[in-house]
Amino acid sequence: MGENMRAIGIERFGDTPELRELPVPEPAWGQVQVAIEAAAINPLDMAIASGSLRTLGEYRFPLTLGMDGAGTVTAIGGGITEYRVGDRVFGQFWSQPLEFGTFAEVCVVQEAPAFGALAAIPDDIPSQVAAALPTSGMTALGAIDHTHVPEGGTLLVIGATGGVGTFVVQTAAARGIKVIATASAHLADQVRGLGADEIVIRGEQPIEEALNKLAPDGVDAIIDAVGDHRITSAVATAVRDGGALLSTAFGLDQRLLDDSRIHTANYRLDRKPERLAELTRLATAGTIRPVIGTALSLQDGPAALTGGAGSIGLRGKTVLVVRHPA
Repeated sequence: MGENMRAIGIERFGDTPELRELPVPEPAWGQVQVAIEAAAINPLDMAIASGSLRTLGEYRFPLTLGMDGAGTVTAIGGGITEYRVGDRVFGQFWSQPLEFGTFAEVCVVQEAPAFGALAAIPDDIPSQVAAALPTSGMTALGAIDHTHVPEGGTLLVIGATGGVGTFVVQTAAARGIKVIATASAHLADQVRGLGADEIVIRGEQPIEEALNKLAPDGVDAIIDAVGDHRITSAVATAVRDGGALLSTAFGLDQRLLDDSRIHTANYRLDRKPERLAELTRLATAGTIRPVIGTALSLQDGPAALTGGAGSIGLRGKTVLVVRHPA
């Protein structure tokens, strides 16, 4: 690996992420060093770069970005019990303090990340697939759990073609939940293939009007993965009394958060190690799979992060292929 590596990062909050050469980090006590094979982009990455999460934990600069990744353990620090050199691992690499992310050829991470989760990659899951699972997949599982929709219930998914939305549709369908999903016309068939029962074509008519026809008696819950306050406010009345309206994209305004008729929340990912373990089981069983819309090189990462080619607005997940496994 040499003494230096390529990494995408910032010198201070608010910087535009850049690809640069940095020294290869060495694992300290309680840390493992991972040769990253693939990493996935999330909105969380630019939230960290902007400084909007600066009060959450400690950060050290230069800060290498990237939360989701998969690779092979190449060295271990003292006190490590779970992993050995040569093990394949994946997860949300959110150590405390945060300094070394996954948008790099080498990362060091706590064996049990303070704000994230790490696990062994099942043998039959490729690194690109593993890297695309953690943050979006765990968020989808958590959001569905918090809605408490029963088997046979009805769930509306707003934004079913993004990273979180594609996982919500698959997981809900696997649990026997009827899924109504919003999607653009050219992606409607793809979302049906993920398990959606009904599609509301974006732009054809207001979602609330479509819901009146598709679910005249209302829905048990809504999960919003878009973050448009206007849309969430318009559809809230479609949720039955005692149901749930959750946003994974901070799409609920204060009026909705104060609503006592239904359970409302801007959901933030919780119980990460437990959710990563469940995600691993579901992926191993073939119950869910990430939709990888774009695969890019590490060199293309900065443009993807800032809205250029391969940005997070494309369908499914954007994955950075850092190196091909030996």
